[in-house]
Amino acid sequence: MALLLALPVQAGVAEREPPMAELWLFVIGIAALSWVMACRRWWLPLAVWLPTALFVASLIADFADPVIGPAVREELGLAYVLQADLAGALLLVVPLMLANIRFSRKD
Repeated sequence: MALLLALPVQAGVAEREPPMAELWLFVIGIAALSWVMACRRWWLPLAVWLPTALFVASLIADFADPVIGPAVREELGLAYVLQADLAGALLLVVPLMLANIRFSRKD
């Protein structure tokens, strides 16, 4: 029994990546939060943008890594990488878009 406890656990790369449903729920949540913030002040969605950009950068950095990237594509498939890239792009664009819309209507 002690020998089993001393052996390293063999875990795949897929456990490190967020599930696709969780990513899309995060996109919906950030969009809703940005919309509510933009209704209050035009610049408030910009406060959400920086932490979101750091999250997206860490997600994309895993795909660009020469060791982790191919392992993610092998375990989760290319569809996961493409959907994660699309979700990341939406996470970056939606707060900026809502801030811009509210700013242009500020007259």
